Amino acid sequence: MTLKDLLIQELDNVSDPLIVEVLDFLRFLKAKQAQDSAVLQVDRASLSSASQPEQPPSYSLQGKQPYCYDDPFAPAIPTEDWEVLQ
Repeated sequence: MTLKDLLIQELDNVSDPLIVEVLDFLRFLKAKQAQDSAVLQVDRASLSSASQPEQPPSYSLQGKQPYCYDDPFAPAIPTEDWEVLQ
């Protein structure tokens, strides 16, 4: 006798409220199994993509010297151009 036959035989001997609970639990197990398999597939995909070496991010100014340096503490106007000092 198969497991399915044994389950059907046991269901013949129980009340309807218990059959409803068994049916709900069976649906829960099927949904959990589907969710677990989906998570497993995502994990496998992430592992396979993680095994490939990642290229470091490239920055457009990386390794280049600045064109000019502006001293933040220098006066905005040269002192020769100040009208007050003339």
